[in-house]
Formats: sequence, C-alpha cells, structure tokens
Amino acid sequence: MLLLILLASTCSAEPPWVVSCLPDLGDVGVDPALSEIRIEFDQDMRSGRSMCGGGPTFPVVVGDPRWESPRVFVANVKLESGREYGFSINCPSALNFRSSKGEPAEVTRITFRTAAEGETPEPSRRLTPGDNSPAIDALRRAIDERYSYRDLRVKDWDALFATHEGDMMAARTPAAFARAAARLLAPAQDIHIRLAVNDQLIPTHRAGAKWNINPSLVRTLVPGFEQHNAIVATGQWPDGVGYLQIASWPGGGAGEDDTLGPALEAISRMADCKAILIDVRQNGGGSEPSARRIAGRFVRETTTYSLSRHRDATSPDAWGEPIPRRISPSGDRFEGRVVVLIGRGCVSSNESFILMMKHGAGAVLIGETTYGSSGNPRGTTLGNGVEVSLPSWQDLFPDGTLLEGRGIPPDVAAGNGSDFKAEDPVIEAALRQVRRVE
Repeated sequence: MLLLILLASTCSAEPPWVVSCLPDLGDVGVDPALSEIRIEFDQDMRSGRSMCGGGPTFPVVVGDPRWESPRVFVANVKLESGREYGFSINCPSALNFRSSKGEPAEVTRITFRTAAEGETPEPSRRLTPGDNSPAIDALRRAIDERYSYRDLRVKDWDALFATHEGDMMAARTPAAFARAAARLLAPAQDIHIRLAVNDQLIPTHRAGAKWNINPSLVRTLVPGFEQHNAIVATGQWPDGVGYLQIASWPGGGAGEDDTLGPALEAISRMADCKAILIDVRQNGGGSEPSARRIAGRFVRETTTYSLSRHRDATSPDAWGEPIPRRISPSGDRFEGRVVVLIGRGCVSSNESFILMMKHGAGAVLIGETTYGSSGNPRGTTLGNGVEVSLPSWQDLFPDGTLLEGRGIPPDVAAGNGSDFKAEDPVIEAALRQVRRVE
C-alpha cells in the first residue's frame, strides 16, 4: 500500500515550467555581447539538462553550463550580431531538465534575434505588475466577450484566473506572461487558442492526433505517384481511378494559384476517370476559400455545407444569428465518383472542405472520424507585448449541431487500429467502394 501511495504521489507532481529566460522568446535587438543565457524554473530542479537544437541557430556554448541555484540554470554563450538564435528547453527525445521530484519540465521553445552590426541593442522588455494587471483584465474580457467556446469545456473561469493570476502578475517578460496565460487557457483544450510575442507563437493545447496515413507507403501504393510541390501529389490506377493528395489549404496571396495549380490541372486531366480519391488525411487546415476552389470542381449546385455563429456581446443571448456557408460550382465539373479519405489529422478548414465535398458533391467519406475543431480565431492585444488569439465563431453542421469536439464521421469506417506499415486499409476500402458493380 505504501508503494502505491508513493507512486501516486510521484505521478501527480506538477511538471516544472519556465518562469523566465534571458533572452526570452521573441526578444529582438538582443545585445550580441551578452555572455550568458539564464533559465529560471518555478520549482527546485535536479542537476541534469537538455538544451535541444543544433545547426546555425543554436547558440555557441562556452565552457560547462551550471546550476546557479536549484531553480536557475546558466549557460555561457558566444553570440554574433544580426543572427536568429533558437533552442528548446527539453524536447521529446531528451527530457533531462527535471524537477527534484523527477518530473520533466514542459518542452519550451526559445527564439531571439541579436542586434545587427551598427544597430543599437534594445533592452528586452521587462514587465511589472503594473503592466500585467491590465493585461489580465484584457484577457478576461476577451474570454468573456469574444471566445466562442468559452462555456464548452471550462465551467469556472473565475477559479482558473484565481489559480494563475499570481504567476501572470509576477511575469517579468512578455514570454513569461504568455506561458503563464497558456497554463490558464490549457483546460479549454482548444488548438485554436494561441498566444504570441513578436510573432512567436505559444500554443495552449496540442491536438496529439495520430495520422491514419503513412506518406512513404502511399508513394509505393499509388501507381504513377508524383509529388508536384510541398502539398499536392497525384497518381492513377490503370483502370481509371485517379488519386489526388492535398496536404494543406494555402492562404491567399500571389503564390496560391501556383501552389494549388497542379491539383486543378490534375482534376481536368482526370476528367475521363471513373473516380477520384481525394486524400486529405494529413491536411491540418489553412484557408477555407482555398479549399472552396478545389471543392467547386465537384459540386453540382450551390449547397450549404456549414453554419457559423459569432459571439456578439451586444446581443441579448451574446450570439449573432447563424450564417450559412455555401459552396458553389466553379470550372468544369468532374462527373465521376468521388471519395474523400479522412482521419483524425483532419482539422479546421480541412473539415470544412470535407463537409463541402459531403454535402455539395455527394462524396463518400472513408477512414476515421476527423478531429473536430474549427474556430476562425481573432487576435486581441493585451497591452504588455502579448497577443492572444481566440476562436470567434462556433462551426456548426448544416443541421445546427456543433462540430467542436465531435468531428465528422466517415460513411465507411476503415483503418482503425492499423499501423499503416505494410498496407493502407483506407485506400483499399476506397478502391473497393469505387470499383464495386452498380
């Protein structure tokens, strides 16, 4: 019984986290003459360390790093002017920054930029409680008035603020404040909530979803597989079944047409195919208008694929009216069968694409249920060098039910439990689907 109690106590210990790092995440104009990096943790630590990284961005460490106290680690470094530097405090393969109780510290990314030669170094911003108090108030208002999933998973925000307010008030750098705020926001389990310091992002929750695809295996299974660019690949089976893989939905800008161009060309080239398998299992989202450009090639008529409703603090119930999101035909329509390969790696705007294909194109969905998260995040500046992005809408199925936390189920389940090392049961099920005799 004593052993069980000791094990439970060890497992329940809080992992250490970085209170401050000098220089810290997002610092710019750092004096290249700075000779040491100082990392402070929130609790007593063991003597081990894991500063992870390598290559030209990793700081040159001079001599042996040391523990100045049980909570402060110091590494002497030699920096150069006008350089980007970065390293990680712990990483998945090395977790030697551990508390005195043996818990590994949270993996924490640190990046900074030194002042260029001839540029006057800028002292890193140092915060006081007078900076942080109004920032905490701004964060609370943003959650209350703008966060669309405020009441979905967290039922008592006041209690969370009471727990974490001390750490946020004591933060000495914007990054330290952001890390403390991330701990407050973590119980929302929302991958679309992020904090930023000088464009350096701090997530509050990681999806942890396992892809139901082995990209290397797919290359060997699809005849004529061709990787056109970083996100588009195609192939075709001899009996007239095409394959189109899209790994993300690129945002707007001059490069968008070039990026999706091979996909649009492939749809035209496969016009005589009896079917196309569209594989988006590793697509984590991006630009919804970009997804519409592809989906529009399969849609017969304008169709509502989703609804969205936004937080509206001026409305009596704090919500605006649901707004239909529609997909319309665009370009020459593909007339054959369409199957979309899906899984847990499908998130956000990619889930919108899947719904466009299901409701607008009548596509059959094969694979596993998608992740279930879409938020249309909007940024709020907190005034102390930190910005928080919070989802602004609730993404709804056409029937008005919530997508968040639920995901899109497949029409044909396949691949659940497979290791995808030697076979791809999702592709196999899709081929059976399109080859079956009517």
